Amino acid sequence: MSSNVMSYGIMAPLNRKLTKEEREEWQEILWEQDSSVHLSYYNDMAYTEEHGDEYGISFGEMCPVTIEDFNDLKQFGIWIEEDKARSYRCLWYNGADSDMNMMTREKFLKRTNQS
Repeated sequence: MSSNVMSYGIMAPLNRKLTKEEREEWQEILWEQDSSVHLSYYNDMAYTEEHGDEYGISFGEMCPVTIEDFNDLKQFGIWIEEDKARSYRCLWYNGADSDMNMMTREKFLKRTNQS
């Protein structure tokens, strides 16, 4: 059954755009390795994802992941642009694609005032 989900983590542009085949293969490997790193559908962004309570109060930096989690990408010869990385928190409905999966480099840079 679908429901609302609160996700949080770090999002950053990749050093290059991936092919569809690379993304599909590498995302599967990351999943099998139980990595918190995900690759966006548009092949140019990476993000970590943890889940939390969607209701209630939280204080300060609540993200247990760090920029080092993206080291999981080194096995593929890719990396993130660390200077552009930003933390995020997103409430989304898991009956549809998440905002994280649908994020493009262009939208990310614009929304984070980096373009």
